[in-house]
Amino acid sequence: MVRMKKTPINRPKSLAATVAENLKEAILRREIALGEPLSEEKIAVAMDVSRTPVREALTILQMQGLINILPRRGSIVFKPDAKELHQLVDYRLNLELLVSRLALERAPEATLAGLRAAIGKMEKARDADDTLAYARADTQFHNTFFENSGNPFFVEAYDIASGRVAALRVHLSTRLDLHRYTTFGEHVEIAKAVEARDPVKLEQLMRAHIGAMEPNYSQALKMLDEAQ
Repeated sequence: MVRMKKTPINRPKSLAATVAENLKEAILRREIALGEPLSEEKIAVAMDVSRTPVREALTILQMQGLINILPRRGSIVFKPDAKELHQLVDYRLNLELLVSRLALERAPEATLAGLRAAIGKMEKARDADDTLAYARADTQFHNTFFENSGNPFFVEAYDIASGRVAALRVHLSTRLDLHRYTTFGEHVEIAKAVEARDPVKLEQLMRAHIGAMEPNYSQALKMLDEAQ
C-alpha cells in the first residue's frame, strides 16, 4: 500500500463554476427575477465567455434547484408553484426544527452569539431600509443553527434547498414588507428562547416562524404574477 502525506491541492475555480456563482449572486441581488427566462448567448456576451461554460453553469444551478432547464424552452429561473412551495416549507421546517434543537443542546453559547450577530445586522439593515442586507442577515441567522448542530452532514443536507430558500426570501419577503416588524420580532424572540435554554419555546417559535413562510410567500407570488 502506498502511504502518502496529505498534501491538499488548491485548484482554481472552473470557468463554469465562476459563471454559476455570478448568476446565483445576480438572482440573490434581485437582478434576475424568479421565473425569468435566461439566454445563453446574452449571458455569454455579458460575462465575456463562450457559451460552453454558460451551458455548464446552468447545469450546475439546475442541480441546486435555482434553474429549470426545459426541453425546447431553454432555461428559466426557479419559481415554485403551490405544491413545490409546500414541499419546500415542509423540508425546511423539519430540518430546522432538528438542527435548532441540536444547536441548543450542543453549543448554546456559540448559537446565541451567532444569532445576536445576525440580529445586529438585521437591525442596521432595517433602519437603512436595505432589504437585500436584511435578507442576507436573515440567512445568516438560520445558518447559525446548522453551523452549531455539531454535524456537517446537516449543512450538506440543507444545501439541497438553501439556494431556493434564500432566493424566495430575497424576492418575496420585500413585497410583503416583512422585514420591518414581523420577522425581526420573531427572530428576536427565537434568540431569547435560546438564551433561556428553553427547547419547548424554541420549537414553538421556529414552527410558527417557518410555517408562516407558506401563506406569506404564496401571497407574494400572487402579487408577483399580477405585477408581471
